[in-house]
Amino acid sequence: MQNRILASIISAIAYICLNAGGAHAQKDVRRVPFAVAVDSVEWRDDLTRVYCRITGHPHTSGRIDAVAMDIPGARGSHVASDIDGVDFRRYFQWEDDGVIVLEIDFPPAGGKPSDYSLKFTTVNGDVETWFKTR
Repeated sequence: MQNRILASIISAIAYICLNAGGAHAQKDVRRVPFAVAVDSVEWRDDLTRVYCRITGHPHTSGRIDAVAMDIPGARGSHVASDIDGVDFRRYFQWEDDGVIVLEIDFPPAGGKPSDYSLKFTTVNGDVETWFKTR
């Protein structure tokens, strides 16, 4: 009788430990849609072109609805006019490596700022990252 009670208690403790550990190990891939890395920026008189990479979760889909560049001070925010690598407001698929190379065109920034941010508007939330220019 005592052996059955002891076995039941051990089984219950093992069940609780296994289920508690499993709940914490799961990851919600929708919380952070992707990460952004800027490779270079052309600060031209006719436009500002950002060459960057976004890294997401392989074999999932994503969507970028808009991108804005915010430059502190009087220059304000600029909305992207064009994007290459994906299409605005259309779903895309992350491939095996989870990396997509983008070229994003903005109106001219009026010179090279000391820092700026890129804000990607997605169906899974906004992704905003600040960068310093060199």
